[in-house]
Amino acid sequence: MILIVVKKNFAINSRADVDAPPFFFMKDTIPKKSIKDTLPGKDTIKITDSSKLTTDSAKKPRADTFSLKMSKDTLSGPVKYYAQDSIVGFMDSKTMDLYGKAKTEYQDMTLTAPVISINQEKHMISAKAGRDSTGEISDYADMKQADNEFKSEHMEYNFKTQQGITKGTITQQGDMFVHSDIVKKVDERTMYSQGTFFTTCNLDHPHFGFRARKSKIINKKLAVTGAIRPEFDSVPIPVYLPFGIFPLYQGRHSGILSPSFERNDVQGLGLSRLGYYKVINDNWDVQVYGNIYSYGSWSGNIQPTYRKRYKYQGSLNFGLQATKRNFKGDPDYYSTKTYTLNWAHSSDSRARPGTNFSANVNMSSTRYNENIPNSNLMNFNNTAGSSITYSKTWQDKPFSLTVSANHNQNNAARLVTINFPNAAFTVNTLYPLQKKEAVGPKKWYEQLGIGYQVGFQTAAPFYEYSDSVKAQLRREGRYRGVFQRMWDTLQFNGTQSIPISLSLPPILGGAVMISPSISYSQTFMNRRTKYEFIQDTVIGVASNAMSLRHQMSMGISFNSALYGTYKFKNNTFIRHVIRPTVALSYTPDLNKDNYQKVTVTDKKTGEQSVYYYDQLAGIGAAPISIFTARKFGGINFGLDNNLEMKVRAKKGKKQSDADTAADGTVTSSKVDENGFKKVRLIDGFGITSSYNMFADSMKLSPFSMYFRTNLFDKINLSANGTIMPYRLDANGAPTKYYAWEGRRFNIGTLTNASVSLSTSFQSKPKDAAKAKQRQEAINNQMNDPMLQGDRQRLLEYMQQNPAEFVDFNTQWSVNVSYSLTYTKPSSITGSYASRYNGITSSSSFSGSFNLTPKWNFSVNGYYDFATNKIQTFSMAISRDLHCWQLSVNVTPVGIYRYFNFTISPKAGILQDLKINRNRSFYNGGPSY
Repeated sequence: MILIVVKKNFAINSRADVDAPPFFFMKDTIPKKSIKDTLPGKDTIKITDSSKLTTDSAKKPRADTFSLKMSKDTLSGPVKYYAQDSIVGFMDSKTMDLYGKAKTEYQDMTLTAPVISINQEKHMISAKAGRDSTGEISDYADMKQADNEFKSEHMEYNFKTQQGITKGTITQQGDMFVHSDIVKKVDERTMYSQGTFFTTCNLDHPHFGFRARKSKIINKKLAVTGAIRPEFDSVPIPVYLPFGIFPLYQGRHSGILSPSFERNDVQGLGLSRLGYYKVINDNWDVQVYGNIYSYGSWSGNIQPTYRKRYKYQGSLNFGLQATKRNFKGDPDYYSTKTYTLNWAHSSDSRARPGTNFSANVNMSSTRYNENIPNSNLMNFNNTAGSSITYSKTWQDKPFSLTVSANHNQNNAARLVTINFPNAAFTVNTLYPLQKKEAVGPKKWYEQLGIGYQVGFQTAAPFYEYSDSVKAQLRREGRYRGVFQRMWDTLQFNGTQSIPISLSLPPILGGAVMISPSISYSQTFMNRRTKYEFIQDTVIGVASNAMSLRHQMSMGISFNSALYGTYKFKNNTFIRHVIRPTVALSYTPDLNKDNYQKVTVTDKKTGEQSVYYYDQLAGIGAAPISIFTARKFGGINFGLDNNLEMKVRAKKGKKQSDADTAADGTVTSSKVDENGFKKVRLIDGFGITSSYNMFADSMKLSPFSMYFRTNLFDKINLSANGTIMPYRLDANGAPTKYYAWEGRRFNIGTLTNASVSLSTSFQSKPKDAAKAKQRQEAINNQMNDPMLQGDRQRLLEYMQQNPAEFVDFNTQWSVNVSYSLTYTKPSSITGSYASRYNGITSSSSFSGSFNLTPKWNFSVNGYYDFATNKIQTFSMAISRDLHCWQLSVNVTPVGIYRYFNFTISPKAGILQDLKINRNRSFYNGGPSY
């Protein structure tokens, strides 16, 4: 027997055709018979004698060739092995033992274990796990092959046949972990196991699972077992099934959608999301599901998704909903049928450069949202909008085309508006005076740019009738269908414009920038409205009539920036930046025939006011008062400011350091070389207005003010308001007299203002890397075009079930927002006069904190200070059970009250294996 010992981190390759230490390939290591079989003496090597080549063949040289026959029992690749401690080789038995973090590689197989033994003659390898002083496994024998991984206490494996036996094995199949006492691997994909335990818990000693005495596993496809029973925390449950089938597919596969049981006081007992998921092919799949309740309510949805790699992807959802509350004869009986349609589509820009098609459709019946059970977020959502857009940009030409269809609806007012078709063709700005080959700096006249735009727009607003109104109109014979109503209100117009711009060189040493401009446009319209003051209301009557509107404007603007710095004794600096803007403009009145003068008389005072109505703006358009007259010639001015401060940074901060939030965003500026950092005190505050020299009176427009800042990088504060520089009459309408005329100085009256304040605080994450990974996953999901159609439903589900989306990595978080709005009476009498006069304020809040590392409590709500009541409030508590999640959600306040209890596995493969209890209560009257 020949014994060879190699120590101190030695790696060896067992194939002779690969460089290796020569003593491992001594003559004694290979039997003579093997040599004879491997290298036969006859016709083994064929060599052509190059000396016998003719002159012609010399001109065309040939490569010498040879053939070598390999032994049938030779492996198809080298076996590489490594050990940290030592390698012991036995020449007579052709075996080697590897000790200390041993590693063996063969083709796509990698084996690591504390101890590995290799038999070169039989192509066998065996490995053992390491144990600690208590007898527990400290280091498994880990084998990886392709996308498979096995952790075992002991394993024996044949390189050539890929067959083997393992003991105490753990392997992962998708979301499923399979624990087996003994596993026999018969080929690359098939295994038979004895004493099998299926679970989604990733611990060596799982919390729960399903135990079977024997099973057959087809890798990444299917597992079939004999009699099977569940276990929880090693406690068997006396519930047996004759067999078990576990799908181990990776990716999509068809199957039944398991429903949830619900109870609703006004709709009864119900099953939620009962349906089927079908994979049609690699590009298409579809879900068909619905809800059904014992009082007669039901809903059905069909939701296909499609995708073609590198070209496009999208999803569609169409749903019908029949809602019944209570029983016939009940005073609160309510019955209606509604629909919803959602479509999201996006195309890959690489498929057709310069061309793009996208869609984001979200339309429904105006009463659909309020009838969705157990959904506070959707019940109070009164707006919806859609957009379908096709755009094309010519790569070698300055042209672009956009065709779109839009939709928006106000559910509270039952008003729906369809805009289709809309089209716009644009010629990008051209510089006709610019030289083709520029030499040196450009001349000022070379900056003259000319563009062209032409467009076509339509609008068809209509009201959606309730069931009772629809029935009444039908009885009276006055009912008109949706398309008839759309045709009655259809408005369209075509517009073309020619913008001209010029950038002049700065003056005063570059302190002032000058930008002149001129534009002309025409608009063709198909409707005209005439107005008349009757009693106390201005009434408009529309008629079909083609009209043409001309618009022209010209002007020149001056922009500059002024800096002021103040230095304190401690070397702290404050810098104030002022950006004044002055623009002279002229807009001639080219549409005298399109404006109608209407005189409004106040019945109480007899005072008359004059307003101008644009007859091409459509019914319901607000009048144009004198201070925004048809013709403008004057000045627009504004003043924007910001305030910054340089302070000494905290000790220990280095140059280029920056304060960052938990999500990685920068919250303060970098530290300079002198140890100072810049802090924004006020992000912006300013005022804007205009003066019209052509107006008969009220030449000065109201002052618009704004203010915004971020205090301590935590509190977002913004405010805006409007000051009327004229005296107000008894009804709150402005007069032609300035506020400061004939009395003590007064800048004017604050007619409206608003203040909003929001802040959020949270503890630092326990694991910063985990927090970053979670944020990236959320961003990817929210930016995925495939989820656009489901985004609102996802937000709704998160709002309704916050305990299922708890971040236990963050100890606590608080979010608070407050808004205050002040409004004076409208300056318009008649139908425009009854606006709310006063102050409204409200606050929304949400918070979450961990009671223990595994228990979390969260709340959110909305408080209205006008009514001094909480309008909505919900709270949730969640328990992290490692591989399971327990959540309780309660909404005790509001029209729609709700209770939910859920305990379910976290793994998606067992998402239907859950205990769910839902109850909802409707605390409002019938809807009309």
